[in-house]
Amino acid sequence: MKTSYHFIALTYLLSTFISACSYANNNKELAVTEDNNIGITPGDTIAAPMTTSLTMAFVGDVMMGTNVPANYITSDRGRTLFKDCDSIIQAADIAIANLEGTCYDGTDGEQRKMTNPNTYFIFRMPGDHAGRLSDAGFDAVNMANNHSFDFGMTGRKNTLLTMKRVGIEVAGLHELAEGVILERKGKKVAYIGFAASCTKVLDMLDKAEVDSMVSKYRKNSDVLIVSFHGGAEGTAYQHVPRKTEYYVGEERGNVYEFAHHCIDLGADIVIGHGPHVPRGMELYKGHLIAYSLGNFCTPYRMGTKGITGYAPLLEVTLSTEDGTLMHGKIHSFRQQQGIGPRKDTSHLAAQHIRMLTTEDFPTTKLAISAEGELSVK
Repeated sequence: MKTSYHFIALTYLLSTFISACSYANNNKELAVTEDNNIGITPGDTIAAPMTTSLTMAFVGDVMMGTNVPANYITSDRGRTLFKDCDSIIQAADIAIANLEGTCYDGTDGEQRKMTNPNTYFIFRMPGDHAGRLSDAGFDAVNMANNHSFDFGMTGRKNTLLTMKRVGIEVAGLHELAEGVILERKGKKVAYIGFAASCTKVLDMLDKAEVDSMVSKYRKNSDVLIVSFHGGAEGTAYQHVPRKTEYYVGEERGNVYEFAHHCIDLGADIVIGHGPHVPRGMELYKGHLIAYSLGNFCTPYRMGTKGITGYAPLLEVTLSTEDGTLMHGKIHSFRQQQGIGPRKDTSHLAAQHIRMLTTEDFPTTKLAISAEGELSVK
């Protein structure tokens, strides 16, 4: 019986160590509650091993429905919008989306004038839709974009409060929420978002501000994520031009120059959105740049046909030693109007990004398989 007890105790301890290596969150300590006669006494603690990698999930534009100028809301109030992808998002150590618009209850706010409701859009998602993001597994959202000011500073502040209530952090806003620092598995992960030609957001066109913000958050983190909302919009702008882009008279930035500069300053990964279509990806100094993840969950008032309906979900694992890409996957989804992103077994989003990557960055060391698997050549 004594030998059997020792075997059971040893098996339990080994399984505890294995579990710690795989699932320990925020460097939690494991308490030993029994004397197992192998040099550990009751009450001792064993620190979980420090992680050497983190897995992250990123998506592009999310606008789950709007009640302006009329009710464009799913019949179940968004409860099933993320049902095909929430398991991937929840499994990631950190998950981030671009929140394209405001999200709060009530009608307060300085509504941006719509010159033509059929071609000029403003977005206000109902407050309960913030819970859909939280339930799906998102940890933070970017609000440095051209729709976060649709209801002025009042709308922004209300959205920030709504997100905070459901445990979602916000980045990209001057005065309110410039950046986020989250701790995962004993590592500090910082996230900051920029945009071009938008009101009171971190400005990707202001080099001094970019330098200051990236340097500031680099000093206070083990891993630094930077996102940007930039580039021209629409199917005519799928390629990365390596020059300043303009759209409807607005400067939308040189996204190639911006992304490279951020990595030179210390960013570990750069994620783009804004063109409403996917763009190619590249490895720069071992760090991943995704130039646009397009739309992800925009069931109303945005395009969902053809390429605009491609909804990639980018899952990556980064080394916490140097922030370089270890491996990843582009999960392909397709949007359906009034429904949201649905799994696409044809892998069209991944294959489209693969094609654009080959055309725009032929010498990159990033390999993308037909099914969306990412690896380093």
